[in-house]
Amino acid sequence: MESFTVSDAAADVSDDEESIEKLRTDAVSLEIMTFEEGDEDPMHAHGEDEIYHVDSGNAKLNVEGETRDVSAGDVIHLEPGTDHQFLDFEDKLVMTVLYAPAKGSAE
Repeated sequence: MESFTVSDAAADVSDDEESIEKLRTDAVSLEIMTFEEGDEDPMHAHGEDEIYHVDSGNAKLNVEGETRDVSAGDVIHLEPGTDHQFLDFEDKLVMTVLYAPAKGSAE
């Protein structure tokens, strides 16, 4: 069994990183991501399904040119190959991100 708190994992993300991987199997991986006001997240896509849970904070999410607000409690699913970026971080944004299959395995 794996167990951790999101707040403890977020505290482990160093200043020069945006995420820390907390779980990996062949089928799935889980990261804790953090962004601060002024950070940049370039437009990108992954080869895996992604499910984001916004644990705390507020920002905007640009998905292939459509922008929406995201805040604590939101859950977002992106299909493989979906271009996206987070931007306009109002405060520290903390998200739990689930990749299936594991991040990098579908590329």
